Amino acid sequence: MFATLIAMPVAYGAPAIGNGKPIALAPEEQALIDAIDYDHAWNELVYLSSLGEKTAGSDEERRAQEYVRGELWEMSFDEILWEEFIVSNWEHFGTTVKIVSNGDEDIPATTYGDTPSVWGKNDGVPYSFATEPDGKTLVAEVVDVGYGTHAELDAAGDITGRVALIHRDDNTQGWPNAPITDAFYHGACAIMMYGYFAGADNPEGIKQDSVFSKIPAISISPNSAAHIQELMVDGPVTVAVSGEANTYSSVKSVNVAAVLEGTTRADEYVVISGHIDTWWWGAFDDCSSIAIMLEMARMFSEARESGLYVSERTLVFCSMGAEETGGPGGTWFNWLVGSYEFVSAHPGIMDGLVLELNIDAGSFPKVGGKVWLEVACEINAFAKKAIADLGYLNTLSTYTPVWSWTDAWSFAAKGGGTAINLCWGAGFDPYYHTQLDTIDIQSEDMVACVLEMTALMAFRATSALVLPLDFVAACDWAAQYLAKEKRMVAPARADIDKAIAALGVFEDVSAALNAEAAELTEMYATAKSPAKKAAIKEMADDLNRAMIDARRIFIPYSMGEGGMMPSWEPFLRPHQHATDHKAVAAAISSLENGAVAGAVIALEGVRSMEWGKYCSREAYVEVFVQMTECFMYWGDDYDQAQGYVDVQGVYLGLKDGSMSAEEALSQLIWIRDNQLLPWFQEDVMTLEWAYLSSSEVLEAVL
Repeated sequence: MFATLIAMPVAYGAPAIGNGKPIALAPEEQALIDAIDYDHAWNELVYLSSLGEKTAGSDEERRAQEYVRGELWEMSFDEILWEEFIVSNWEHFGTTVKIVSNGDEDIPATTYGDTPSVWGKNDGVPYSFATEPDGKTLVAEVVDVGYGTHAELDAAGDITGRVALIHRDDNTQGWPNAPITDAFYHGACAIMMYGYFAGADNPEGIKQDSVFSKIPAISISPNSAAHIQELMVDGPVTVAVSGEANTYSSVKSVNVAAVLEGTTRADEYVVISGHIDTWWWGAFDDCSSIAIMLEMARMFSEARESGLYVSERTLVFCSMGAEETGGPGGTWFNWLVGSYEFVSAHPGIMDGLVLELNIDAGSFPKVGGKVWLEVACEINAFAKKAIADLGYLNTLSTYTPVWSWTDAWSFAAKGGGTAINLCWGAGFDPYYHTQLDTIDIQSEDMVACVLEMTALMAFRATSALVLPLDFVAACDWAAQYLAKEKRMVAPARADIDKAIAALGVFEDVSAALNAEAAELTEMYATAKSPAKKAAIKEMADDLNRAMIDARRIFIPYSMGEGGMMPSWEPFLRPHQHATDHKAVAAAISSLENGAVAGAVIALEGVRSMEWGKYCSREAYVEVFVQMTECFMYWGDDYDQAQGYVDVQGVYLGLKDGSMSAEEALSQLIWIRDNQLLPWFQEDVMTLEWAYLSSSEVLEAVL
């Protein structure tokens, strides 16, 4: 495993607050901001970053969670939870790469997560890819295969028994397992991969990720790759690779949570969370989130003890395990495991969730541009107001909706709640999941910014008379998609019109609810007697219950997930079917007009073809199955997963002339009429039901 190489550094002085200049805070809000201990948060970050790599289910992750629990025990909470769950885990030791054709020159390297190294055990069963008598060393010639596309692999000639050097580019390949699989089928004995994607190739960065591979998959830096390529100009380069990787299909990870119970609205919740597991040191991703969460826990618990803070709603502080990986072998969707387990284990929290404030992550320096909050549509105005009131308009901005990159997705799309993810620093991608994400490059100013934003939004969410949810904004988001889809899927226009009409009903009711909420808020502020305030609060409680109930229908049934690779892009539920329908329909039209080349180009617009156009048929089929037939998929709860269609066989057949235009036309018509159109229509009808059902819930209290 990654060794701990640094000691606990000394405390830093209190940081400056950056660009933030609070301009519109109530006295009680300013008092909470003033109670933040910036030193405490920074020192927690320094310490957690010193612990090294903490993969899901590892001893290192558990020890880190024990530390978090110990810190929370020193605070004043009503309950502290320690909740274990099963994950898969891997550990690797002693990965080395030596250029033996150049005097045993060492190349810094690691084994990619979830992949074999040269030797080890899978659930106790030994394996070895060694070529040497010691059973622990693989010696082979390196062959540069560019981005690992099928064409580049073919051009490299016979690579049997050789190490394939691949430039990783997620914008082209989707995910490393596609070129790795192709290299395997071309005979490679191992992979050395470098880079990330254009603009994010840190010269010294050695990437880590959970990557599927049947052969050893080694990660090196772009600089090391360039050095090997330079040596190859003068002749063959041979490397000796060694390393042990052991995998375990059933170990335990754990979530830690602390509960600060509310008074009269204890069954409504605001959650502040981050994840403890990291690749490498993971200072930004995601030690910073746990450091910030711990300071929020300290500040709010002490504020309650002193009487500075009284909340009717319950605050929950969570350190999630197994965010980066941990899903069982064989499933594509192996991340966000801990947060999904938490959401599943606490239906009561989800039934009363007001807002989840997920931090992933909060400490990397701003490098030009703004830092981004990823925000559920219905809470965007709330987040923007907090940004403005704290004076961070030049630092922070928002975009919607939440994506499936972080634990916020579990609370929103999977739990039917509302979430905000703080905070993605501009310029972090070159450091993301590399050994360079250390404490040395973190920003005290950014930690302070995220602390203040989290504190203010948590306070406002726990204190609001009426929940700060604006479904009109969410309706506008959905309406934009439906308008596009109406042009994309002409045969389903009648169904789309029904969904648009139902959405219009919900938007009208939501606008009326907003007006009612504003009126109740004003009435409460001006009410003189306790009896009058109590009566208004009772009406607000009814409104809040209806909002939560409507949201738990509207949000998860509106969301779809798919994109270039599954679950990496959120959009309206039927949208991928619409874009694929448009591409397939264009290909059909081209074939009907005798334009085979036009059909080939059109098929490249099908989502699975964004990466599939670079693969051999054999590799494509294997990755396609991984994407579509995996188990334990986090989208099953609401059937949000967008289906993928396999058009690659038609695409390749038309390109090389092995398939006639007539046969291609027949297959594409079948895909359009028997897969894409029915899938789209089913999703649109689901939207109509969801919008009308959500409307009924809100209408009952208006």
